[in-house]
Amino acid sequence: MKRFPAALMTLVLCLGLSACGHFVSIMPGDPSVGQTVGADQTPEPKDFFREQDLLSFMRWDEFAANYYDDTPIALSIRTGAGGYASPVFDRGSIISACDALRSMTVTGRVGDTGGAAESKTTFSFTMENGNQYVVTFSDGYLDLSTGLYAVSGGEALWGIVFPGYGGDFDVFDLYFSDSVRAFADDFNTNTPVSVGRRSNGGATLTSQDPAVVTQVFQLLANATVARVEESPDQNIDLTQATDYIFTMADESYFTFTFTGPCLTVTASADYGPVYYWLNGVDDLPNITILPESTVPTFSGGPITGMREEIAQAQAAANGQLEGITVLGVYVDYNIQGQHGYLTLSGETANNFVRQVTSINAAAETTTPLGEDITVCVTLSDQSGPIIVFTGDTVQQMVGANHACDINAMADLRATIQTLAQDANNIGHVIQNTSD
Repeated sequence: MKRFPAALMTLVLCLGLSACGHFVSIMPGDPSVGQTVGADQTPEPKDFFREQDLLSFMRWDEFAANYYDDTPIALSIRTGAGGYASPVFDRGSIISACDALRSMTVTGRVGDTGGAAESKTTFSFTMENGNQYVVTFSDGYLDLSTGLYAVSGGEALWGIVFPGYGGDFDVFDLYFSDSVRAFADDFNTNTPVSVGRRSNGGATLTSQDPAVVTQVFQLLANATVARVEESPDQNIDLTQATDYIFTMADESYFTFTFTGPCLTVTASADYGPVYYWLNGVDDLPNITILPESTVPTFSGGPITGMREEIAQAQAAANGQLEGITVLGVYVDYNIQGQHGYLTLSGETANNFVRQVTSINAAAETTTPLGEDITVCVTLSDQSGPIIVFTGDTVQQMVGANHACDINAMADLRATIQTLAQDANNIGHVIQNTSD
């Protein structure tokens, strides 16, 4: 009989808890998780789904509360099985996308996930710290690991334009820069005074010919985005960079860089470079850009007498120019069927410049024959010559080649081969920083 009071007390407690309600465990993502059903309410059916705004449904509450102040630095889209991530960086588009997601309502579960890749569209919001918020839709349904969900609202999300996925996006829009956009729009009234081409950080060939300036600009202006390269380290040569530099009358300039065949744009330093394959720019490398100043006459002798910038490079290598030194030398060569390159610095670069600039050349021009050696000298003031040898000739300017001393050319080729062998592999980089 002593056990009766304890049993009675247990029964009373159980009845009291039942009167308060019971916990209902439901699918992750449903707004009813953690709620109770009162004793005076009818329990909800097992398949009941309560509508909820999309960002709360996805547990993006912190994102929803902060995106106006802590705005993502980029928004990218990827569509279809063969799609690529194409980003936009303007705050207007990014905020519009965030607002569109916030206006969406999840209205019900319609099936399991795992639809065809061709039907999927993924939006990725990249934050300044590198974190990403990613949402995927399949045929218009929200696609989560727990299933497909019907949504309503948010139509503005599908109106955002991304490079390569349609819309009026030109090369200059890719920079998301007001100054670059103004440069393009005002080209006819504020035409650059020159255009230059620079390869791998070497010397810049420059033309002040308005026809050449316009030709380069028009090829860029008429180009279209084919796609975005997502694996640049695998599919393009990251060691080959070509800059096209437009200089304005006020000495400001605009640089457009190609890495391999891809236009390379860094619209956000935190996001990093984006590599765009373009349609319509195949002729860019074929445009003839002459040096800004050339010497049309040459009386023979050391090639330092051919052009002023060659003489300046020799003087810098000899320490004869106050404050100007040889920063580096880039050599691209074809010797006996072997193609490679060298990057020289320090005293190695100075010695190489002295050797090259001391080669004698004849006064008369001749037809260039043989394999190429291209020498790009960069001085500390960012000037410097590009010297092109073809066989045993040296180019003074386009269309004017002079025969060089045969023995001096043999010595030059031997020096290049020795430098390559010292690197244990032809084409390796030589770094010699000794003074």
